Amino acid sequence: MAAPRHARLLLAAAALLAAWPAMAQSNLTGLNLAPPPPALPAAPAASPLPAPAPAVAGIDERIAFNSTERWLIPHYFQRVREQQRRAARAKKFQRALPDGIATPPQKGDMLPLGVVASLHRLPAPLVRDLPPERPDTNRLVVGTDIVMLRSSTGEVLDVLNRVIE
Repeated sequence: MAAPRHARLLLAAAALLAAWPAMAQSNLTGLNLAPPPPALPAAPAASPLPAPAPAVAGIDERIAFNSTERWLIPHYFQRVREQQRRAARAKKFQRALPDGIATPPQKGDMLPLGVVASLHRLPAPLVRDLPPERPDTNRLVVGTDIVMLRSSTGEVLDVLNRVIE
């Protein structure tokens, strides 16, 4: 009796293996699986809006005054002005541009290295509060503006206008 039982099991297993692909396909269709997502449309050849051009060619926007510097520098000079107003003998200094500069520098301008050497650095108490200078840059006072420039070439990288009044 054992032989016919094994034979029946073997025949059933062979039938199942033969019918397996059809059964698997019919079972998958009964699961109500979501259809595959449609293919994405091709990107248009030209966008309707042009890409924004850099403000000044050749200047990396990451090398500029960051938000901390943009907040600390004006507030420092505002505190100094308030202290000077309360002082008995408040001195009013004229903040003229140094010799060799006719107009206030703008981003991308090149300052002569002789003029750069005569510019004043930021006050030491302010420098202690600011983040360290980036490599090959200086933060200098030019008239009423604070300028970040590349020390090797004299190129103006960023300007904080009318900070010192």
